[in-house]
Amino acid sequence: MPEVQPLVSEFVLKLKRRKVEGSHAVARQTAELLRSVVSQHRMGSTNQAVALADAVRAVGEQLIAANPVELAVGNIVRRVLHIIKEEDISSTAVGIEGLSATADSDDEYDSANDDHPTLSAVVLAAHARNALRAPSLQTLLEDIPVNTALSRSASSTGDSDGKSGDKSSKARKLKHDVIAAIGDLIEEIDTCYDQISEQAVEHIHQK
Repeated sequence: MPEVQPLVSEFVLKLKRRKVEGSHAVARQTAELLRSVVSQHRMGSTNQAVALADAVRAVGEQLIAANPVELAVGNIVRRVLHIIKEEDISSTAVGIEGLSATADSDDEYDSANDDHPTLSAVVLAAHARNALRAPSLQTLLEDIPVNTALSRSASSTGDSDGKSGDKSSKARKLKHDVIAAIGDLIEEIDTCYDQISEQAVEHIHQK
């Protein structure tokens, strides 16, 4: 990631020299940097989510090493990894629903005469979407085995993608969705900070 490395190096230096103070500022700037990392990342034709997670993790390791005592950095890195995992599974679920709709239209007669009903792909898709819920920003997130889960979802969708154009379109959509979700995370960081500030003022006035 030569395009974003100067930004990474600059932020690493700030963390080492304690130029960024406060959990809010650290969390927000970490999220903004990781959004730039995702934006500048060149998506391949296969295992896009795994490669994206690896890029984020590589930058995250540099940031954590720069200031190990600043827990906000690690929390945001894990949140972004969770976002990538969640968006990849969501994309897979949409693909399953699309395949289900196509199969229903092509095999309507067979489905009507099938005496052995099977688990609907739509149900599987819904289960995949519900399998992950974004953790609260105010709680510590456990380490997420992104590689394993993403490898499985990437391999399952890779078999169904017959055209390189479809893969390229999926990669662009994944990046777009991850960038948008990180933007929502940044808004959540600001909202959380504002709420804490307001509650602190109310608490002081109650004394």
